[in-house]
Amino acid sequence: MRVLYFINGFDPGGAEHGLLTLVGNGFFDGQDLRVLGMCRGRGRLAEEIAEALGDGRVFIARDEERLSLSGALAGAIALVRHLREFRPDAVILSLKQANVVGRFVLHGFPGIRCISFEHISRYRANRAEALYGFVLKALSRRVDEVWSDCRETLEATRGYFAGRKKHEEVIPLFCAGGGVAAKENYSLGPVLRLSAAGRLVGRKNFDRLVDAVQELNRTGTPASLTIFGDGPEEANLSVKIAKMGLAGKVVLAGYRPRWFEEARSSDIFVNVSDTEGFCIVVAEAMSVGLPVIATDVGGIREYGVHRTNMLKLGDGSVASIVSALRDLAADEAERRLLGSRARSDIEAGYAPRAIAERGRAVFSRSATGA
Repeated sequence: MRVLYFINGFDPGGAEHGLLTLVGNGFFDGQDLRVLGMCRGRGRLAEEIAEALGDGRVFIARDEERLSLSGALAGAIALVRHLREFRPDAVILSLKQANVVGRFVLHGFPGIRCISFEHISRYRANRAEALYGFVLKALSRRVDEVWSDCRETLEATRGYFAGRKKHEEVIPLFCAGGGVAAKENYSLGPVLRLSAAGRLVGRKNFDRLVDAVQELNRTGTPASLTIFGDGPEEANLSVKIAKMGLAGKVVLAGYRPRWFEEARSSDIFVNVSDTEGFCIVVAEAMSVGLPVIATDVGGIREYGVHRTNMLKLGDGSVASIVSALRDLAADEAERRLLGSRARSDIEAGYAPRAIAERGRAVFSRSATGA
């Protein structure tokens, strides 16, 4: 099959990095794949995907870090050109802006299969959230098939689609393995070392983790926190950390491609998001044997089991976070048990061969029209 993958850009992390995971582990093997981004994004992800695919397979409409309105227009023009020249059998639309542009353009190409790849259960767009939901639903009649990174995302996003029933597929954007060493030492030092990771956006609630660190230190539990990632909330978090006198205790470490190798030396990984898709960072933390405390959202509901391979929070309040941290900090045996079981469960459920097998099954069905 000729497949065109249309995406906003190539920022590191999340759905964008998930494309590299699929490409690098054989999901698209046997398919004639091209990738088109509306903008370049930050970092070297575009180059890494191009290296994995080979020359002449990755295209960028605008060489910009951020997607702008003019960049979206350039992306639409580039998409039309590729549809005419490449003549794909299917177009995969990843992330909401690419879905808006792609669905609109594909109304002019009714013979091409349109696949919407959903990565999060609720569209977030600051003041434009309601508008995005309305536009995407209005254009959803053009969608033939829906992919999602986990079952919860698939079920939660059904409300954004209208018209005939769509064929659905669950395709996780995560792969365990790669020879990463496991955490070995679960004893605590004089300071409880916490880690967190992800895009610095409001729904991740990193500000609550900062509050939790302050509360732990105020009430006699010395604690530190390292947050891996970057994003629009970085400046606000920096100001909050300074105002609370937590400089040195809370560190914004920025984006690290393999952040989990550095975080492995911490004592507990914490994720308190309101909403998630698959939540790659939690799976990555589990893959190195870190004890995890997390809100029960997104894909975490599928691969996380309370008191078996992680602790799940009843809610994401600061009080709940602090209580769970104190409980787990007091029990080395439980930290070791949760960490070791987390690693084994993730390795068993998300082995590299599973991605290639999933790709063969999905494209075999598409080729036969099943």
